[in-house]
This record gives sequence, structure tokens and C-alpha cells, in this order.
Amino acid sequence: MEIKLANHNNTEEITHFFGKYLDSTNDAITSREFFCPFGLKVAIKRKQVIICIFHNQIIGAIRFYPRKTDNIVSVYQFAIATNHRGKKLFQQMLIMTGYKMFEVLCPLKSEFNNYYKKTKWILKKQNTKHNYWILTS
Repeated sequence: MEIKLANHNNTEEITHFFGKYLDSTNDAITSREFFCPFGLKVAIKRKQVIICIFHNQIIGAIRFYPRKTDNIVSVYQFAIATNHRGKKLFQQMLIMTGYKMFEVLCPLKSEFNNYYKKTKWILKKQNTKHNYWILTS
């Protein structure tokens, strides 16, 4: 298994991977922008996508954005292949970003909030629509 920064040669495969594992009807989706291949291409160019490869196939991907104001990384989107979940790949990929603090946005009514609770993320704040979860590595 290899965890690394994505490059432009991975663009098509990452787009396909996210297309397979991100469902537009999932209640954790906070933006239709998750499905924009152009945004993904820009993130890869900016070195803001980490991938996990196993047997020459992508099994995990994270798109992130390091905020300049507070040095917290916003995890914009991520997916792990179904048969590789539960192996802490997400946390290992976060480490590869080189940052220490991460934030995710999750709709209040999303079942995915249970994942953040279970994996030791801390609820930082809420507004009328979203939970803001923080993880420090």
C-alpha cells in the first residue's frame, strides 16, 4: 500500500474513484461542488489531494484545503473503497498532508456524524445547518 500526494497523471482515476464512492443522495454531502471534475483538477494542481493506492488501484482519496488564517486544514471531500474501510486509512492519509489539525463540515441530520464521534473527532461548533468537527493528529 502506498499513500502519496496525487499528481496530474492520477486525475482521471481519482475522478472515477470519487464518482464511484461519492453518492449525490448521501446525506453527508454539503455541496454539489463535490462532483465538479474541474475543482478536483485544480486541487491536484495545488497539491491538495492525497491518494492511497493498493495493487495499482486507488482505494482512498482526500481533497483538502489548508486555510491561511488559522493553519487548520479543511477536509473538503474524502472516500475510502468499501472493502478497505475500518483500517484507519483516512487518518493515515491525513498525516500525509503534513498538517496537524483538520476540520470537516457535516450536515446536522447526517448519519455521518456518528462516524466522526466514533473516530474521536471533537465537535467544535454548530450552526443551524452543520456540525464542525475537529481532529488533531
